[in-house]
Amino acid sequence: MLVGALALPLFLSGSSYSKNDDEVRTPQALQADYALWSASLRDLTKLTASSNHLPPAILPPSQPKDESTLSLWNRGWNLPPEGLARAALARRLPQQVELVSLTPRRLLVSEDGVSVDYSISLRAKEDILLVPVISLPLGQDLNPNQRRLYPKGVYAYDLPPGKVFDLANSRIVCSAGTTMEGGWTLRRAEKSLGKWKATRTDLLPLTRVPALESIFVREASYPPPALLRAQSELINSRDKQIAAKQDLDDRLAAITADVRQYRASLMTSAPAIARSKGMGAGSGVPTGAGIGAVGGAATGAGIGAMAGGGDGAALGAGAGALAGMLIGALVANAEQEKKLEKEKAARREAVATIERQVTDYEHRRLREFENELGQEATKQESTLARPNWSN
Repeated sequence: MLVGALALPLFLSGSSYSKNDDEVRTPQALQADYALWSASLRDLTKLTASSNHLPPAILPPSQPKDESTLSLWNRGWNLPPEGLARAALARRLPQQVELVSLTPRRLLVSEDGVSVDYSISLRAKEDILLVPVISLPLGQDLNPNQRRLYPKGVYAYDLPPGKVFDLANSRIVCSAGTTMEGGWTLRRAEKSLGKWKATRTDLLPLTRVPALESIFVREASYPPPALLRAQSELINSRDKQIAAKQDLDDRLAAITADVRQYRASLMTSAPAIARSKGMGAGSGVPTGAGIGAVGGAATGAGIGAMAGGGDGAALGAGAGALAGMLIGALVANAEQEKKLEKEKAARREAVATIERQVTDYEHRRLREFENELGQEATKQESTLARPNWSN
């Protein structure tokens, strides 16, 4: 009893633990985490594609139990409190998944601290799906501006610009209410002044690390990279995608309407459309014909008088008037056509200048919109660059 009383404080001293995120995230650690985490998702994708009936196991298998490392002394002195493991594991689980139980399977002690392998049991609060991530599909009916700007949009809260979840090819891997069994490792825990801290733990396929997910979904692979998401998250993502596309289309439509209005305002200053007046009244041709007729009659009368007296003069005057009328009409019409062509040329030049101004204006408006999309994309990239866990 005396020995037990003396040993009790030593055992109890290990029950204090930090609930904070004390993990050390060096580039080397993140690289190692990414290698294991991405490999687990790729394996899950392959298993899902090859399984036609039962969904594959999401969690990695647990380690065989090693009783030799879990002696009473080791448990009391070297095994971190269960609360430490639960807190660290909770940071790796999305809100739609809860931890049911965890049991130590093996305890390894080193100079840097301890490492503990656990078997864990998780319960899904709603359906969990494995969803491929693809670039936004571009339909054949899109106009050039849509094809240019669609890939620059942000269509999901948790994906890079231009990326969307392929909902048509998603698959349920864990139904709501079911339990997932597997293994998980508290890679390193340290005790200082009687208080435990978790400084390194393994990721799970369910773990959300925005920076790692952003890298993963950009990888070119077949089948496409896939992430685990809850049903409610995919519904929100679908709504976000629809709204983002509609906003983009509305903005392009507004730019098109603005450019059309800008063109119409400029066209009011362009010369009117010049049209030929033909040879009718108001064209100047009848006047020219009349003047030609008078001159032609006088000339024809003189020629007729020289040829044959009074009758000749009359005939000559009539023939001369007709010839003069035709010549006068042709001359007047030719002058009118020259003037008309000058007016048309002036309008063409004015319209060409206006069209260049309109094109420059449209390009400027599109560049402004493209810059706005770029700013939104940069903000999204900054959000996804976080190396900490997200749940």
